[in-house]
Amino acid sequence: MGKVINLNKKFSITLKPTSPYNFDATIHKPSHFPSSDNKWEKGKYWITMVWKGKYLGLKLENKGTVNKPKIKLTVYLKEVLSKEYRKSLISEIEWRFNLKSDISEFNKKFKKDELLAPLLKRWRGMKPVAANSFYETLIIYIVLQNTVIRRSVQMLENLFDKFGKKVKFDNKVLSTFWEPKTINKVSEQVLRDLKLGYRAKFLKKISFRFSRGEINEFKMRGMGKKELKKEALKLYGIGPASIEYLLFEDFYHYEALETIPPWEQKIMSRLLFNKRLVSTEKILNFFRTKYPNWEKLAFHYIWEDIFWKRKTKHIDWLEKEIRL
Repeated sequence: MGKVINLNKKFSITLKPTSPYNFDATIHKPSHFPSSDNKWEKGKYWITMVWKGKYLGLKLENKGTVNKPKIKLTVYLKEVLSKEYRKSLISEIEWRFNLKSDISEFNKKFKKDELLAPLLKRWRGMKPVAANSFYETLIIYIVLQNTVIRRSVQMLENLFDKFGKKVKFDNKVLSTFWEPKTINKVSEQVLRDLKLGYRAKFLKKISFRFSRGEINEFKMRGMGKKELKKEALKLYGIGPASIEYLLFEDFYHYEALETIPPWEQKIMSRLLFNKRLVSTEKILNFFRTKYPNWEKLAFHYIWEDIFWKRKTKHIDWLEKEIRL
C-alpha cells in the first residue's frame, strides 16, 4: 500500500429516505464484523467508496427522525467531478443505503405481534443495507466462509493492506477496497500468502469475471428472486447461505429466507425456543407461518436486536458462538 490519499475537496447534499427510516439501525449492523473501510458513531457514518475508478470518502449524518428522515451526505474527493458523475454517484448511494424501499406495511402488519412489537418499538424503520458494491460484498462473504470471525477480519485486513489504499477525509484515515482488475493481475499464490487458503481460488475467479464485465449488478437489481438466484448460483464459490444474504442484504428481497447456517441456527434456537438446538426446518416454519412475505426482515429484527444488546451487556452464550 502506498501513501495516504488526501481527499481535500467536498460537496454536500440532503437525501430524503422513504419513511420510516431508522438511520442508526439501518446503517450500523452490530452483527457484522468490523473492518477498516468504515466507522460508525451515533448519528454519523463514514465509509470509503471506489466509484468509476475514483476513490471517495462518504460521510452520512442523521438530520431527521424515523418518520421524517433526512440525511446530510458529504462526499470527499480528490478532484472536482462532472455533473454526470455526481448524478450517477448519488443514485448509487441511494441504492446502497436503501433509501427508497417502503417497509411501512411490515410495521403496520406486525405492530401488535407478540415477538416483533417490542423490537419495532426499538428499531422501527430498520432496513437491510448494501453499503458496499456487489463485488466488495462477495469478497466479504468469501472471507467469512468456514471460519471464526477473528480469522475473517484478519483475511480482509490483509487484502486491504495488499491491494487497497488508505484515504484521509474529515480527520479519518480509512482503508478502501480495490477494483476487480487489481486481483485479476496477481497469481493465486499471492492471495494464498495472505492466508486466504482455498478462498484464493474463489477470489481469483470472481475478480476475473467482474474485470471482464460478465457480472452486471445493475441488471441484477431489476430481477425477480427466482431469476436472481439462478444468476447468483453461477458465481464460483458462493453457496446457498451466501446467496440468501445477497438476496436480502444486496437486492432487498424481504421474504428471502430458505437457508439457516449452523451458527444462526444455534442463536435462533435460543432466541425463539429457548433451547440449545432445534432443527432449521422448525425455525423456517416459524417464520413462514408467522411472517409470510416478510420472513427475512422479521429474522433481521430479531437477529440485530440481540447484537445491539451485546454492545452494552455481556451475553455469555452468545460470546461463545461469536468467538471474535
